[in-house]
Amino acid sequence: MIIVKINNECARRILIEVEKIPYGESISVIKLQEKIKEFSIEDILTIMTLFNREHYLIILDKASYDDNDVFRDNKIKCLTEKGYKTLDLIRDDELWNNMKEKIDNFNEISIYTIIDIAKKY
Repeated sequence: MIIVKINNECARRILIEVEKIPYGESISVIKLQEKIKEFSIEDILTIMTLFNREHYLIILDKASYDDNDVFRDNKIKCLTEKGYKTLDLIRDDELWNNMKEKIDNFNEISIYTIIDIAKKY
């Protein structure tokens, strides 16, 4: 099993940016990366693949042997209901920054753990 470190700031920003996609439209993963330039395409692709597998968002134009992999030219349609509910937990900047301050190993724990913590706030 390969363990991949997830950039939690990047994961949150992806959810926020995907929510902004107008109804009926989509954007490519590479266009998303242009909107959040501070994060590497590798970070974005890793998170997008995980979020796709966990059904946080809808990806179109999948041309992969593994239906869960996400590539630069795949199109992002929108968040799923699960994605919206998750974003609602971590959307607030004050709450997010408060968690970052109070959780000692914030950058070392999974975004899913952070979401679980946010449920308790």
